Amino acid sequence: MNITIKTIAQRAGVSTAAVSKALNGYPDIGKETRERILKISDQLGYTPNALARNLVKQKGNTLGLLIPDISTPIYPEIFKGVDSEAKRLGFSLFLCDTNRKKDFECSYVQTLMENRARGIIIAPVDNEIDHILDVSRGRIPLIFIGGKVNNSMDNYVTNDNVMGSRLAVEYLVSLGHKDICMICDNYRTKTKRDRVAGFKAAMETSGLGAHVSISDGIHPEGMEYGFHEAMSLIDADALPTAIYASSDMVALGVMKAAALRGLRIPEDFSLIGYDDIQFASLPTINLTTVAQPKFEIGILAVQLLIRAIEEGNSATQHRKIIEPTLVVRNTCAAPNSGRQRGIREN
Repeated sequence: MNITIKTIAQRAGVSTAAVSKALNGYPDIGKETRERILKISDQLGYTPNALARNLVKQKGNTLGLLIPDISTPIYPEIFKGVDSEAKRLGFSLFLCDTNRKKDFECSYVQTLMENRARGIIIAPVDNEIDHILDVSRGRIPLIFIGGKVNNSMDNYVTNDNVMGSRLAVEYLVSLGHKDICMICDNYRTKTKRDRVAGFKAAMETSGLGAHVSISDGIHPEGMEYGFHEAMSLIDADALPTAIYASSDMVALGVMKAAALRGLRIPEDFSLIGYDDIQFASLPTINLTTVAQPKFEIGILAVQLLIRAIEEGNSATQHRKIIEPTLVVRNTCAAPNSGRQRGIREN
């Protein structure tokens, strides 16, 4: 029987991410859970993937990870997942922050190839990756984080962003909301495009019109964009009963605007984010959000990359889509009866 971390996870009743953390000594896992995982691992006679270990011995042990901005809260957790799985398989990791610049993406890919990296995991700046493919020219395996971009042969791992938006809309509608606005930054990325598409589809299914505020590329992303758009809605007396933010950072900007204008969440309007970053669970925030398994995405990206390395120039596509979950906290409630669009209180 081939014993994998998935086998251990099923036996222990935990996620594969928890198993990887326990095996690699990460501190953010309970003592009892860690001990149970390690005991089951020993009982099953688990050893890391032998073929991956042989790849290290034969041709080198470096993998590359390109991310657009290390300060964006989702990426440190993805990095931890990538690093954990790479270490488990005997690979070292070269982390590259592209600062959201395409020329940096090209130069890092070139540098990694020159230094005989075995493969590269890339969270691209936006939906256009031809410049990356022009540099790599099929000479090194690539795995993209965030979903299929503009090439039919792309290998990728992502969470189901369309499904995530549907979960958010269905929850708000179940509370009685009909006047829902989505605030979306960085629409250039596949991730955000899918979240908008999911929002529009879910609103249509619910028989509601979809109001979306999309970044114009002039204003900053994340928290600043959420603040700017929320202030515009509030000051124009166009505040909906619920706002769905394309990320938790956008949601934090919305919360900042509400505080500045003396509005309360969820009493005056409800708010849902996306990503479930660490800040979202702070007692002073308690943001209801759609959670994507960031650590697990990192683990799966490495596993897909190793398969691509093993198969060489095979035409096999390596793809994995993970289902998100809704995390209900304290920023959503039934709408104030006077807050539906067109019935605003004076």
